[in-house]
Amino acid sequence: MNAIILAGGESKRMGRNKALIERPDGSRQIDYIAGLARECCEGVFLSLWDENSITIELPVIPDLHPGDGPITALESAASSCGGPLLVLGCDLFLMDRETLAFLISHRDPSRKAICFRNRIDGRAEPLCAIYETAGLELAASALADGNRCARKFLESLDPVMLDLPHPAALDNANTPADLSECFAKITEGVTSKSVRILYFAKLREARGLDEETIETLACTAAGLYEELCFRHRLPLGTETLRVAINGEFSDWGARIAANDEVVFIPPVAGG
Repeated sequence: MNAIILAGGESKRMGRNKALIERPDGSRQIDYIAGLARECCEGVFLSLWDENSITIELPVIPDLHPGDGPITALESAASSCGGPLLVLGCDLFLMDRETLAFLISHRDPSRKAICFRNRIDGRAEPLCAIYETAGLELAASALADGNRCARKFLESLDPVMLDLPHPAALDNANTPADLSECFAKITEGVTSKSVRILYFAKLREARGLDEETIETLACTAAGLYEELCFRHRLPLGTETLRVAINGEFSDWGARIAANDEVVFIPPVAGG
């Protein structure tokens, strides 16, 4: 089995190439992911839109249709090296060898794909999955039909779906705040904690309630809000909000502890 690391995104929200970010131990993210892939796959390839954007000793598979997202990377890989293929997003900062070993050990070649369930919404996670040849061969037709959503494509393959052995292993980072959350999990560990959330104004309208107590794996205020946004599709971003923890205004990197009371404060209407 081969692996392909998807590093073709433009990283606009992060503001820099995510594959080149230095991890807490000093290694580059792309080298970390490539190292994990090499341990379990015969060949490791890199999917890029710009072959000069990353310097690493990996063969590059250029996208056949740059800008069309992960499915075009699957189509390109199917043409270049076939299946089965382990697909990994380059921004999986919390990925570990145990998670990959668990995925590979449950592979069923008679199915088109195998993947993990997202820990929050239970849907298929396309950027840590094994696509069999029969699944990869459908990528071109999906693109021809206008399907650019990697998750919907994976779900159309009726994949084997697994629960994550390490719940936060697929947490990724799209913004600097997300990255701080991932690094906090790496350096401080991942623990589940109960916190009380208070909602006001537009967030209360969107959520349909004043408060709730939830279980979270978040380390930071930003990580907590990202979980809530993903779970409930909240309409506001952190750039428009203030956060208070236990009655004190805090920054988005503030740590969350068990039994904290957290308030996300929207702007005042007309203010």
